[in-house]
Amino acid sequence: MKLHIPQVALLISLLGASLPAHATSSAYADFYIPYKQVQSDYTCLNRQTMEAVFGIPLASIVKGVFAETRTYHQSMVGPGTYQNINLLANETTVLDPVLNFDRFNESEVFDYSFTLDLVALNTENGGSGAGRQKTIDTAKLAIIAIIKTAELTHKEGKFRVWINFENLPLANNLAGSVVHSGGTDWPSWPYTASSPVYQQYLSEAIHEDC
Repeated sequence: MKLHIPQVALLISLLGASLPAHATSSAYADFYIPYKQVQSDYTCLNRQTMEAVFGIPLASIVKGVFAETRTYHQSMVGPGTYQNINLLANETTVLDPVLNFDRFNESEVFDYSFTLDLVALNTENGGSGAGRQKTIDTAKLAIIAIIKTAELTHKEGKFRVWINFENLPLANNLAGSVVHSGGTDWPSWPYTASSPVYQQYLSEAIHEDC
């Protein structure tokens, strides 16, 4: 078919209009956060969606795990408000996981290594027994949220995650299983979806009726 000049100009303008103004590498991705149910005070997991800028998949998405997650709170008097429900984030204490490395193995398993400094939590919660317990419990929730998010990203059996804690408080006379400072690579053991330690934390920290 032979196109005349006016037709060619129209075709070019239509094609140009169909192209996005900004080409990005971002996409929506899901992740998990821990939160307290209002009606029961149970600690549960909530699945959220973020816009992630992909380079290293889990390293990008895990930023959402430690960011404030604001949910609409209805008010009987006056307008409702948006309030944070994420137990891993608040206005005064920021936990920022630092990626040590990522790699892809011949067995098609993704490896990730993160370091998480708890100094801000120690400052907020204090060094008393109750304060140290709260920090340790939050560390467990951090592990759970990261591993559950990794399951969404790569599926069970397709990932391993090393989590190294800095400034982990002493666990003397605290309730629950011990959280170890961990390591950044072998010979320290990573967390997986089937890791017995991870499963123990999950049973302790997340209520069975969630």
